[in-house]
Amino acid sequence: MKNKNILIFLLLLFCCSHFLMAQNEHKAFKQDDVFSLFVKESKKAARDSLKSRPAEPYKPYFSVTPYVGYNPAYGLLVGVGSTIGMYLGNPETTSISSAVVAANVTAKGQILMNLRTNLIMRDSRFILRGDWRYLIFSQSTYGLGTGIAHQGRIGLILPDGGQTSPIAVDEEPIKYNYIRLYETFYFRVNNWLYTGIGYSLDNFTNIDDEKLNLDTIPQYITHHYEYCADHGFNPQKQTISGLSLELMIDSRDNTIRPTKGYFADIAFRPNFTFLGSSKNSLMLNTEFRTYVSLSAERTDHLVGFWYIGQFTKSGAVPYLGLPSIAWDMYNRTGRGYIQGSIRGVDFLYGEAEYRFPISRYTGILGGVLFANITTASSDDDNRKLFEYFDTAAGAGIRIMFNRTTLSNLGIDLGFGKGGEPAVYFNLNETF
Repeated sequence: MKNKNILIFLLLLFCCSHFLMAQNEHKAFKQDDVFSLFVKESKKAARDSLKSRPAEPYKPYFSVTPYVGYNPAYGLLVGVGSTIGMYLGNPETTSISSAVVAANVTAKGQILMNLRTNLIMRDSRFILRGDWRYLIFSQSTYGLGTGIAHQGRIGLILPDGGQTSPIAVDEEPIKYNYIRLYETFYFRVNNWLYTGIGYSLDNFTNIDDEKLNLDTIPQYITHHYEYCADHGFNPQKQTISGLSLELMIDSRDNTIRPTKGYFADIAFRPNFTFLGSSKNSLMLNTEFRTYVSLSAERTDHLVGFWYIGQFTKSGAVPYLGLPSIAWDMYNRTGRGYIQGSIRGVDFLYGEAEYRFPISRYTGILGGVLFANITTASSDDDNRKLFEYFDTAAGAGIRIMFNRTTLSNLGIDLGFGKGGEPAVYFNLNETF
């Protein structure tokens, strides 16, 4: 019955979009945003007269979204998210820079603060990409590898990965403080090729493995504690600190809302004890995105493809720092699952998303249909890559917030294997 209702929802969304697109064929398309609905016609005409002018360099364009939720573990949760777009040079020769900020606080002292930046300097010669986070956090784990049952309701998923539903009986919740500091400097080799070097830090402290109980008979040993014991990690604090050596290809037409081109990145991440790592290790991260247009008239009618591969090539990585779902830069992978619920020593992820306009002539509303698949391995080889797969699918709405930067709000309904659907809130496109 649950799957039947979901299929009906997806069908209605698709049919509704094409019904609206079929209306008023005599009108011409004009990209607008949600705020135009509250502007008087005289001011709207003045606004439209400015549209043909090029965007101004060094002028910030803001979109702000507040949100509120409730979690029995956290209490009341209040937050705000903002995306900022700016051209740091001539808009004709410089791609748009962006920053996404999200901050949550809860009645029980949880703090979740995030800043992600993609700063593109004049004439796109240099790029600075940053992912900075400070979390006083709680998250559930299920062990390593795909093919593990993920049960329970997962409710609302906020832009920082926060969850607003009760913890199920079979989950192993872990509380911890987390600092992430990733910063990479890219130098342009030609129009589409960049080389980069950076620093990456993941610092986990005050780890509280809530279900661990060594005093009972038999003892309750969690997956996290067992992994730490097997690999010689301190179960209360763990650090990954190292360099990032990268090669990036980027031919997208817009970094906030791409409609064509491709993005590829390969990053070698050697981690060293002399830089503060708990252990030496070498990680390899790969990523690829591309977009296939389905309409010559509407560039936002397309299919996008996304791949992520993360591998532990040598040494050992702390349990909480292993590749896992929704721990990418913008917490976007794995709609349909809880952040961190799929985790592995090696990790492969793929997604396809169909994007289509709903409000055909204003561009304010759009829709998406998506499907994703994940495979991950465990450290003891009980679960290998490609042996098990976790799949998910869903649909969503896009609301245009700023027509200059093409920033939008995404609201998605995703459902994975064996779990209840979850609602995801995000700023800008998923990828």
